[in-house]
Amino acid sequence: MAHLIVITDPDIALGLRLAGVEATEVSDKGEAAERLLTLLRAKEPGIVIYNDDYRTGLSERSQVELEESVSPVFYAMPISQARGGGESREQYLARLLRRAIGYQLKIKR
Repeated sequence: MAHLIVITDPDIALGLRLAGVEATEVSDKGEAAERLLTLLRAKEPGIVIYNDDYRTGLSERSQVELEESVSPVFYAMPISQARGGGESREQYLARLLRRAIGYQLKIKR
């Protein structure tokens, strides 16, 4: 049976649990990478959502494997953008577009 798992920090996990979502707390990027790779190798059907920041704890090859996985499907959630930290909104959108379509776009206002 397919299900949804979220891998995130303790603050976000609490809110998700209150909403009825299965959330796994991790303390750092290394622990997150370990859990993500375990889920990738398990090949169980479902959806795994994780903090976008945790991608930096993975090798480039592992990042590609997560993006190409169909069972489970992995989705990086931009938590740092929700909190206002990290890269700018324009940088984040440019990175998503580059990843999705394979081209670098410059966003002008």
